[in-house]
Amino acid sequence: MVDQVASVRAARRQLDTVALTAGLLAPVTWGLTGACVRLLHGLPTLTIVTVRLAVAALVLVPWTFARRDKFPQALRSPLALAMGGYYIFATEAFVRAPVVDVTLLVGTAPVIAVGLEQLRGRSPVRQQVIGAMVAVLGLVMFLRPGSRIGNEQAFGYIFALCAAAASATCAVGLRARAQTQQPLDPLVLTLLACVLGAVVSSFLELRTLLMSALPTPSPAQSAYLAILGCVCTAIPTLAFGVASTRLPSVLTTSLGLMTPLFAALFAGLLLDEWPAPAAVPGALMAIAGVVIVLRAPTQPTRSA
Repeated sequence: MVDQVASVRAARRQLDTVALTAGLLAPVTWGLTGACVRLLHGLPTLTIVTVRLAVAALVLVPWTFARRDKFPQALRSPLALAMGGYYIFATEAFVRAPVVDVTLLVGTAPVIAVGLEQLRGRSPVRQQVIGAMVAVLGLVMFLRPGSRIGNEQAFGYIFALCAAAASATCAVGLRARAQTQQPLDPLVLTLLACVLGAVVSSFLELRTLLMSALPTPSPAQSAYLAILGCVCTAIPTLAFGVASTRLPSVLTTSLGLMTPLFAALFAGLLLDEWPAPAAVPGALMAIAGVVIVLRAPTQPTRSA
């Protein structure tokens, strides 16, 4: 009996180690995304998106083969298109604006989710409202040091907010499906999102192809594209899925808040693009606001 209890405890410790490792791997690999996109300077954005999503889909296919019965339900949901839009918007943003800025703006998805829940008639608790206000104030403080914002950078910020909105839409939609006892498989949904995103990007790219020849990626760029699709898209998706099934949701999402920190580290090391010291307090305040939102009680009430 004692041996059985000891073996169960050892198994739980191993499970927690695997889950925590996966939960940390996701923000590390997601944090590399912006630097990889910037290193692909010279390639059309739609080419980057198409190849990124196509590579990720190829990597994810073997993992979803055993879940093929989940595909019909996921195909009927518009959430796959929203998730595919997230990848497109995020890549467009990284091309145009500083990596850390984009990562921080995309990371405000939980704050946008609070607003979407309000539209669904689910009133947010006071802690969520306070967290949202803190996050917005932090973003204002963060972006003020870069007072001279050109049109291209401004569009990058807009695309980043669109990516955050798409991510929040997916989160709220998945939560709503789970509450109606019709949950969607996140891994299957991600594969469909990659396929749909690659198809849409390819279609949009046809116009560019008709107007001028697309540049051929260099060997280094081909390597960055492979890293972007495999390491920055497929691996974090799998890691986040593992962590989500084995860890409390608050812990999993809190680990995700480390993404801007890793993005700043990779941008500094690979691009020499370090955030301005004056922007650090605002970044920390924005992250703190998102933490407050995520740690709020998850018992919204129906509004009258």
